[in-house]
Amino acid sequence: MSRSYHEPVEVRLGRAQEHGVRIETALPAGVADDREAPEDLDPQVPAVFLWRGRLHLVRAVLGQWSLRVAWWRTEDRDGHPAADPERPGLGDGPGEQLERVVWRVEAGAGRSAGTGVYDLVQGERWWLERIAD
Repeated sequence: MSRSYHEPVEVRLGRAQEHGVRIETALPAGVADDREAPEDLDPQVPAVFLWRGRLHLVRAVLGQWSLRVAWWRTEDRDGHPAADPERPGLGDGPGEQLERVVWRVEAGAGRSAGTGVYDLVQGERWWLERIAD
């Protein structure tokens, strides 16, 4: 089962090995295939995120892809103006982004809470798009 949320989250990036995050997909976008540099061997990935007051630890990166944003959009999907600073959407300013990165991660809020699969969208801000149980 999957639920959509489209809610803002705070995400902290970190080195996968340093934070114990498994990478179960191809190398994330932006990581060079030239594996001579030590940072290429341990890419930056979402390590933890804060959602609804709970800290979630990322255990694995299951997937990562780019999401194109329609350049002609003036509103986000909920009808709010895209330039609204409280809503993740395409803005009117020079910093507008036409591509965003989606990270599918396995994470949990604690040992007793179990884990879930979360789609985190990285744009000018981060937000939680979807959860699959």
